[in-house]
Amino acid sequence: MFGAAVHRLIATAASKRFVERHNGTDRNEMPSNSLLRWQTDRVPRLNALDAQVASGPPSALADENLRALVAMLCAHFQGFCRDLYSESVESVVRTFPPGMGLVARTQFMAQIGLGTGNPTLQTLVRDFDRFGVGVRAALDADPANAVRLNHLALLNQWRNFVVHHGVTAPPGPALAPALPQVWQVSCGGLAAELDRIMYDYLQALLGTPPW
Repeated sequence: MFGAAVHRLIATAASKRFVERHNGTDRNEMPSNSLLRWQTDRVPRLNALDAQVASGPPSALADENLRALVAMLCAHFQGFCRDLYSESVESVVRTFPPGMGLVARTQFMAQIGLGTGNPTLQTLVRDFDRFGVGVRAALDADPANAVRLNHLALLNQWRNFVVHHGVTAPPGPALAPALPQVWQVSCGGLAAELDRIMYDYLQALLGTPPW
């Protein structure tokens, strides 16, 4: 369970600083290292795998490559979310007194869902809301995220089907190369949104840019 002492420290900071949040027109101009890695490392890797799928390998390998793309897309988005969570933790921990920093980091990192579970909306909410941010409400504030979250849910369903060699495919259209391409665009949109949400929240909470 998340430490009560850490919760109290965050709540105290929030009560003093969160009223200073941006008015909504000041967008994040400084991407996190996590988002930069998504854009410059993870996405190019996924694009290379997508190009391999599109190149038309022998029929015996076509389905395997497509399934691999689904699994890797889900894995890379999970990796981004875990990176962003860890980067957010460090931005908070460095404001703690030295003796409390280790305690806070341990509590933040204990049993995080993104360490072992799929990057579902439920997992994102459970982990990031340890900061008190209210991720679901923040995502719901942008209507474009409804479609993105639906695509994320489909990606997670197909990921489970693929890696567990499921017998019954998820409902909806059959898996085809166009689907992971659409899901990747939505994952990119969600990555940028999560990055912005955490930047704005942590800047207001801490009184300084988190990265």
